[in-house]
Amino acid sequence: MNIKKRGKLSILPSNSKSQAAIFLVITAIVILSGVLYFFYQRQAVEQEVEIVQPELAPIKLYVDNCIKSVAENGLETIGLSGGYIDIPQNIDSNPEAYLTTFPGAGFKLPYWWHDGLEAVPSEAFISQQLTNHIQTELSSCISNFEPFSGKFEVNELKNPIVDVKFNENDVSVALKYQLEIISKEGDFRAVLENFKYTIPIRFKKVYELAKLIMERENKDYFLEKRTIDLYSMDTEIPTTDVEATCNAKTWQLSSIMGKLKTLLRVNLPYIRIKGTDYNPNSYVPNPKGRSIYSQTYFQQHYIWDIDNDADKKYNNMKVAFSYDNWPLNIYARPSQNGILRSNSQKGTGMISFFCMHLWHFTYDINYPVQVSVFDQETDKNKAYQFNFAFEVAIDHNQPSRVNKGTTLFDTEDAISSDDYCNDVQNEITIFTVNNATGEDIRDVNLTFVCGRFYCDIGATNWLSFGAASGLAKRLPYCVNGIIKGNKQGFEEAKSFVQTDVDGRSYVLGLNPVKEFKNYRVVKHLLSNPSIVNDLAPNEKASITIKGKDTSFDSFAVYPKEVSFPLRIPDNKDATYEVNIYLADNENIVGGYIGDWKISKDALRSAGELVFHVVEQGAASEDERLLFVSGLSSYSKNVPAPELK
Repeated sequence: MNIKKRGKLSILPSNSKSQAAIFLVITAIVILSGVLYFFYQRQAVEQEVEIVQPELAPIKLYVDNCIKSVAENGLETIGLSGGYIDIPQNIDSNPEAYLTTFPGAGFKLPYWWHDGLEAVPSEAFISQQLTNHIQTELSSCISNFEPFSGKFEVNELKNPIVDVKFNENDVSVALKYQLEIISKEGDFRAVLENFKYTIPIRFKKVYELAKLIMERENKDYFLEKRTIDLYSMDTEIPTTDVEATCNAKTWQLSSIMGKLKTLLRVNLPYIRIKGTDYNPNSYVPNPKGRSIYSQTYFQQHYIWDIDNDADKKYNNMKVAFSYDNWPLNIYARPSQNGILRSNSQKGTGMISFFCMHLWHFTYDINYPVQVSVFDQETDKNKAYQFNFAFEVAIDHNQPSRVNKGTTLFDTEDAISSDDYCNDVQNEITIFTVNNATGEDIRDVNLTFVCGRFYCDIGATNWLSFGAASGLAKRLPYCVNGIIKGNKQGFEEAKSFVQTDVDGRSYVLGLNPVKEFKNYRVVKHLLSNPSIVNDLAPNEKASITIKGKDTSFDSFAVYPKEVSFPLRIPDNKDATYEVNIYLADNENIVGGYIGDWKISKDALRSAGELVFHVVEQGAASEDERLLFVSGLSSYSKNVPAPELK
């Protein structure tokens, strides 16, 4: 019997190279299977955290809706109240610290600046206000989960913890709120803990713009300058003038106040922030016909440039300024019992027909302004409005925004300024230069400001072996900080800085000014100009200095009524028109009218300013009248103002 041997069954190729290839494929399949297994396991774990049992979904939705309702209500209140939900007692009890916008309702809008006090609530303070509001109002909204009382027993295992974040394009509210949910049918028990709601409101950007407007107002005096322009150009509000008339000139301060209120109410709404959304072709009332905004006086004088990049940052926002017949304080000098009078003279004899009236009035004015920032709705964010208010302050026809202090806004978890200032991170370099000459300036005292924290960081010095002047220093983290620079002989300078990246550098430009607290007026007798005399005890001189080729205007009284210096720009040679009137208790007895050419070098080295006036001496009324009318010619007999 022949038996045939069967061959062995094999699926492997007989050659070694083919076997190696098969083993590589099998190895790859095993590894890939392992990766996929762990990936899906991880996905299952992550999804398990987010999964809510169908029975619990209504409770989670209920809590989410309460977060939404309470948070949006809080943000609305913050927007209407300039950053507040609960007004601090020190503001609420001080009527000078807030604007009552709706008197009948008693609505209070705290000032961000008033009476020399800066009171801008910090972002951290506002965040804490919203956090406190949500924690306080949430329980009222949830109402012990009453809608679910028939089906569930809901127990609070821990008190809710709220975390609010103002992000670049929204506001997020995270709520850690541990709840035990037990079915009354006893078929299950579950725990809910994490809730979150994101509000599509760009609060951070809106607040940033509002804060920038306030910073620039304190630096630019934009509202004060527009106010001075308004009453200086209005013929019904007297400032400085001479009129050849025999009619008595009197004005009532109450009428001036009423006129000024109308001017403010009508004109301030035409202020625009450059780079924001406004229509240059909007209709502007004009007694002589129809006009559009871009063809009027407002186009040249009422557009405020506060940021070179405003058209990129704030082009979706609108800004409105308003004055709504709110209380306005005004004091005029000279005045008596609310009446302003011109100094009138009348000729006799052959010139009895000739009369002249001369007047010069200065005003102290302060009134409130409300600013509204509107972020318009898009497909990514909701519309949002933020209001804030501040006072406009004028002293002797000059802007008066000297900061006397800053209100600090504490939060519950606040850290001290020392702790913040010592927590330095990135090195920032600040270069300081003279805006007029471009030269480097040393010994500029610098202060770094971030929110409510003020850090003195030292004075600038020579850097790079004298190649530049500045200060390189590590500073605390801040994405919207301010560097302030102070040096005698210069206006305070400010610049926005960011310290979130190491190695940034900024240039801080300072504008030179010369302040004269040491100034006086002396007089020369017309008949003998070489003799110099001091003013008599009953004599007073009013001094007005106006730029011939600039908008500069300064006013002072001698002897000084208050400690108010004469300020003169210290950046170039210039010519000014000087008008001085010397009066006793009854009449104008002398003065000076003429041009004054100032060398910037002479101005910088001067320590005293002496004004010369010509005095007529004993004279009849007719002679005095003719003297005043020819004062510009007689003034050539005495020296021009002297810098000593």
